[in-house]
Amino acid sequence: MSAVDSSRPEVPGHLLDRVIGEGASSVVWSGVDRDGDPVAVKVPRDASVLTPAAWEQERQVLCAVSHEHLVRLREVVALADGRTAFVFDRVTGASVRSMVRARGQLRPGEAVTILTPICEAVAALHAAGGVHGDIAPGNIMLTAAGRPLLLDLGAARIVGQPGEVWGTAGFVATEVREGGRPTSASDIFSLGAVAWFCLTGNGAPDTLQRLDPEIVTSHVGPELTAVVAACIDPDPSVRPSAARLASLFYEAVPAEPVEVVVGADDASELTHRLRAEAALDPPTAARRATRPWRRIAAVTAAASVCVAALVGGGWLLLGPSSAAEAARPPAPAAGPTSSAPSAPAATTRPASLAVDRDAAAPKARTAELLQLLSDRRARALMERDAAGLAAVHRQGSGSHASDVQLIETLLARGERYARVRLTVAKATWLAGDRERATIRARVDWSAYEIVDRAGARATRGAATGELLDFELRLGALGWRIEHINVAAST
Repeated sequence: MSAVDSSRPEVPGHLLDRVIGEGASSVVWSGVDRDGDPVAVKVPRDASVLTPAAWEQERQVLCAVSHEHLVRLREVVALADGRTAFVFDRVTGASVRSMVRARGQLRPGEAVTILTPICEAVAALHAAGGVHGDIAPGNIMLTAAGRPLLLDLGAARIVGQPGEVWGTAGFVATEVREGGRPTSASDIFSLGAVAWFCLTGNGAPDTLQRLDPEIVTSHVGPELTAVVAACIDPDPSVRPSAARLASLFYEAVPAEPVEVVVGADDASELTHRLRAEAALDPPTAARRATRPWRRIAAVTAAASVCVAALVGGGWLLLGPSSAAEAARPPAPAAGPTSSAPSAPAATTRPASLAVDRDAAAPKARTAELLQLLSDRRARALMERDAAGLAAVHRQGSGSHASDVQLIETLLARGERYARVRLTVAKATWLAGDRERATIRARVDWSAYEIVDRAGARATRGAATGELLDFELRLGALGWRIEHINVAAST
């Protein structure tokens, strides 16, 4: 890596903190914008060959594309050294690459769950006059809310626009490998290659010949043979449009919840297991005709239950806490809880009441601050009190959304937690000021109970938590968790 790549770039209006991904052509940094909102900033290794006028045209097109399954490109920023930075919303999730590497392959219904809405996002990009140019497993994520999301618009181009062409080996269309420009049809090839990868663990075959259906079936199985074969056909005119492809995937095989098992991954901050258990009703004929991916949304929503139940935005739920929290009697087994905030846990711990309002606490009282937030979180979960989570997370954060969804799921199932105990086993201040701070910590958990409607109790075992980086922000109500990331290797 060159010196310019390893140094922290100066991106006007943004403060970058660490590298979260690297590729052959660019480096991706996490950071915040001038309003403190989290962003991911992609910085090419080399200066762009596009003229300023061409960049402005692309900026207007790409920033205007909005779709629920397409990561938002906030802006394109010119750097002093001639490079151009792409600023995206920062999201948390598991990449398709990491999921398949961990499991070997996905089931056809899981591939459909992921690819149907991604095809619709690509259709929106194509409709705006753009092409993505690098659709690959590392650029498709299942977020912590269970939503498939297409990343890296930094590779995108307006159709016919000159500029450097790059892509991910195994997912680049035949005509582009032969020197042609990326087009909407080459994006379709990439989507088919991603489907091939989901079902086999490998990229599409590197061949200029049309594959016999029997060969395709021997690799991907019979369910998606016709769809995948049409996508990776060497003749671009044979490939369907992105909008049509969304329907073809959906019609080929019923969608099903996605089981995610991931390890360390430079494009993922989600490192735990998702399991979807909800049975889904088939869509009506009318729904199938008007919006076939509505059922896909239901499937991914079911998957998001498991994200919340097991990871909480990267923070292991259900772990050991203080003795005071363990001694608190369990919440009632039935009936909705009050929406009013919980009584502060610090009424019996006056020293902890002040810690979350102390600007110096993340550095001076590191473990005490995180333990207080852990205690509050355990109590809110046991009492199924979503309002009480405001004393733990910053409103709108991924970890807040996950915990809220978990509580909603518990209420819907008539279940509750008992004896949830979270313990901050180790905590170290990494960086920060009087408004923001990063704490690296391990939060363990001991055995806890799940109580059903009838009062039957099932015990879940203890475990050691993972080392995580907790990003905190001081607001009017005190220090709250804003982001949780897997700690970088040291």
